[in-house]
Amino acid sequence: MYWDWCLALKYIGALGLLTAVGWMWSNADIVTTHYTDDRAIQALQLEPLTFSAATIPPSGDEVFQLAPAPETGSVPLGALALVEESTTDPKIRGGSSELGGTVRGMAADDVGEVLLTRITDGGQSNLSVVVSSDGTWQASGIRGGRYRVRAYVPSVRASNGSAVLFLPHSQTRRLDLDVTTPPEELLLDLVAGEELRLGSQDVVALTVAQQSVDADGRSILSPVPGVALQATFSAVVSNLSASQVVTDGGGAARFWLQCTTTGRATITVLLGEQNALFTLPPCVEMPSPEPAEAEPTQSGTENADG
Repeated sequence: MYWDWCLALKYIGALGLLTAVGWMWSNADIVTTHYTDDRAIQALQLEPLTFSAATIPPSGDEVFQLAPAPETGSVPLGALALVEESTTDPKIRGGSSELGGTVRGMAADDVGEVLLTRITDGGQSNLSVVVSSDGTWQASGIRGGRYRVRAYVPSVRASNGSAVLFLPHSQTRRLDLDVTTPPEELLLDLVAGEELRLGSQDVVALTVAQQSVDADGRSILSPVPGVALQATFSAVVSNLSASQVVTDGGGAARFWLQCTTTGRATITVLLGEQNALFTLPPCVEMPSPEPAEAEPTQSGTENADG
């Protein structure tokens, strides 16, 4: 009897095993697709976040609350650093950039020019643009690059400094320039050392020059020889030369001076209808000579030898 029950259980177990294998065989896709199809972890595609972390609602726990996001909408954006490409071709024409503007300081009858100099590793080239009667100027169809720009009226007015800029490719830029007229008066300058020594004789010079503009619009200084200068010195110094001196070929008038006391003196210069006031270098005392070391006497030497 016992043996019949064991045999029956074996048959029931074998039948259950066959039934389970059959079910797995017929439903194999349910088991395997979890590891092979789109639902597998390896095949999972995460969509990018479409919101800022600052928009996440704050947690009730203060420890996990996010700081408020700063307001950056009104912050102006600065220009990025411009890296200039190296180029060896200095030609100006043949591009799509433009430079233009207004020249200030011109008279109605002036015929002014604006000189553009394109500077490259291979050299530089110049382009002259005529200024219109209303003071405007325009250079079109030029190439980008580094430029030095100045305005002038030949032999009449010089540029008040040169503008150096980088013109990007296919860009339009406005640049206003100024020209100045050289003064009609003569220019005086003092030439002297850093200090004058009390008790010694020193030379100071006054130079006379005329400022003018050459044909290329450059401001130049030319010495003016043969003009008489009348000089008056304050009480700190004594003038050992004539009070009126004529400028030499280099436009210089020299004066011999001697300090009578320490301090600073002034010099008043009269040149025709012009006058000018200069402050001389300070008068200082001569440094005391250092005492010479005493040489040993002959007797002292003999005593030392004895």
